[in-house]
Amino acid sequence: MAFLDIARALAMIGVVLMNATAVVFSAEMAGERDRTLLASAVDTGLALLMSGKARAMLMILLGVGAVLAWRSAVRRGGRPTAVMLRRYTVLGLLFGVPHLLVFDGDILTHYALTALLLAPLMPLLVGGSGRRPLFAALMLFAAAPFAEFLLHSALGPHSWTSVVVHVPQTLGFFCVGVWLARRPELAPGAEDLPSRLPVLMLWTGLAVHVLGYGAMFAADAFFPMEMGADGVPVLGDDGMPVVPPGSPLLVSLASTLMGGGGALFYLGLVWWLVRRGRTASRALGVLAPLGRMTLTVYLGSTAVFLVVMGPLETAVPLLAQYGLAVAYFVAALAFARLWNGWFLLGPLEWVWRRLTYLGPVPMRRVGRAAVPGQDGADGPSGPPVSSKPQEGAPR
Repeated sequence: MAFLDIARALAMIGVVLMNATAVVFSAEMAGERDRTLLASAVDTGLALLMSGKARAMLMILLGVGAVLAWRSAVRRGGRPTAVMLRRYTVLGLLFGVPHLLVFDGDILTHYALTALLLAPLMPLLVGGSGRRPLFAALMLFAAAPFAEFLLHSALGPHSWTSVVVHVPQTLGFFCVGVWLARRPELAPGAEDLPSRLPVLMLWTGLAVHVLGYGAMFAADAFFPMEMGADGVPVLGDDGMPVVPPGSPLLVSLASTLMGGGGALFYLGLVWWLVRRGRTASRALGVLAPLGRMTLTVYLGSTAVFLVVMGPLETAVPLLAQYGLAVAYFVAALAFARLWNGWFLLGPLEWVWRRLTYLGPVPMRRVGRAAVPGQDGADGPSGPPVSSKPQEGAPR
């Protein structure tokens, strides 16, 4: 689905841009270089556009992907719960944990753990009323601030704490993805049918995002940080500023509203533009190949950042870090378009699917495929016939 591929690519671009300044310390962060006005403007602008929202988009899209994988297993007569458990166990153990060992900002381990908790609930979420996953998401979002507060207090300030404490919130975003995947607008053949859902998602997301800013301002207004006589924040035993207990709860709620609202806004905007089928749709379609190999792109970005910037930590300017991220995506997009012309799956995506289904998975296209993203289809003449998997193969 063009909409899902493009949205996944945009989400990954946002995540990697945020990671570019987190993998290694910049010269400005280490105090080796003064932050220029341009660097501050770029850093603040990208944070406002992407921070939290890109990750929430990926969480929602992962929920969509879980439903598609579930339905695929049902069509083949397999056991969908077992497939889902293998799918996310492989993601966590093979890709997530090794990545977490070299970069504590890893998201794969967190996503895999959350999806494994979601697997037993999938029969309830994919059946019954189409609004059931949305109600489940709302309940999880309401409980998430309290669950995060309790888990953080119990686990303490460790680099891996975020892998666990944000699981309730991520489960809520996954449920939003399940709801979205069950919508009739995402059924095969329904891509061109009239629908107000993309516009509704766009405006609802914007409103929820504004509410998130309101919750963040309320946390500062009603639960101010404790300051010392010298005007410096008082630090606790964990080295973090001391704040009233109510502040983390409001900040967590604000994070959910801002991330979720921003994700819905972007998803609705992309979906609306794709359905319009005009110049914007054609331009966005260029990103589709990148969205089909996000696992490869994500892990590849960390490798490139560590190799290029690792030896120069605290010496690389902030703008140079963002410049490297942009250059990486230009190269990744070119690679993805070439790769997608000859292969059905990205290299790491093929490994992931091969270990998930424990059987042969087609990799090469039978004939030369068209370049995706043109004329609003998968290629100039629509999807190549050779891109269809072999009978009985996982899709």
